[in-house]
Amino acid sequence: MQLLDAQGFLQIQNFGAKSHTEVVIDVRSPSEFAHSHIPGARNLPVLSDEERSRVGALYKHNPFEAKLLGAALICQNIAHFLPGLGLTPAHIIRIYCARGGMRSLSLQTILANIGYRTIRLQGGYKAYRNAVLYALAQKPNMQFFTLIGPTGSGKSELLALYENSLDIESLAKHCGSSFGAIYGVQPSVAMFENTLYARLMELEGKKVLVEGESKKLGNLIVPKALYDAYQRAPKIYIHTPLELRIRRILHYYQHIDEEFFAQAMQKIAPFMQKRFWLEAKEAFAQDDKHRVAQILLEHYYDRVYKKEAYTHRVDSSDLHEALEQVREIMARY
Repeated sequence: MQLLDAQGFLQIQNFGAKSHTEVVIDVRSPSEFAHSHIPGARNLPVLSDEERSRVGALYKHNPFEAKLLGAALICQNIAHFLPGLGLTPAHIIRIYCARGGMRSLSLQTILANIGYRTIRLQGGYKAYRNAVLYALAQKPNMQFFTLIGPTGSGKSELLALYENSLDIESLAKHCGSSFGAIYGVQPSVAMFENTLYARLMELEGKKVLVEGESKKLGNLIVPKALYDAYQRAPKIYIHTPLELRIRRILHYYQHIDEEFFAQAMQKIAPFMQKRFWLEAKEAFAQDDKHRVAQILLEHYYDRVYKKEAYTHRVDSSDLHEALEQVREIMARY
């Protein structure tokens, strides 16, 4: 049975599972886990949300009785999920709770005595979060190549094709524009930072392809050190004919409903000429989404978004050919 020494940020940052024989168990309550957790962790709550609230309220008045109640509930809950744990002695089990206290210690003690190899995170999830925030404030240790270009030019598709890409939009679940919320509910700030950090660790020391995102993606903000790094990187302009851009936009936005469209259109109203804004709304009402996409590209996106200087230019009519050109550019550095 081990207690991970939290001295130095690196140990905490690398607490996640390293191989298929390692598993990370988060013993916090379901709501704590849902808000944010270490990426890849499995939630086995030793106290439910209601139980945690009960124990906490009692602790204010009678700490001894609260500990007694908490221990009883923890034992009951562990007994409930233990038979279905599905792990063998070959696994290394990394365990954490909020601050590395009784919840994680309780499960570690039981598993270690059964014969499992266990490691508990000293300082718990709070220490992990502090380490993540520290790491994200530092300059990333990788060489970025930044894709820029008009909406629909295929930047996201190129990121999906390249193995060492950082797809910030995918992690943030937002495309950045007024119509960007097509992925549904965004993660919490903490969960976005955790998944962003985990991906950056995977890409450390590599040549990385990234899109030139703005600082704000819906409700989330890209960390300054990361934003500055890819904004200063060599920029590759991705060019695509308008008709192909329209088809790509339709692929992503063809299923948006009337309410989503109306809300997004309201946001961009101050930035569009009224006649084109009204024409786009009328086209949507007639289910002519091709025309909607064309109007928005020509009379909103291409006019509002700033033109940036770039070092290289690639045509993305054929995405696979474009990726090969991007690879050739990256190989020169």
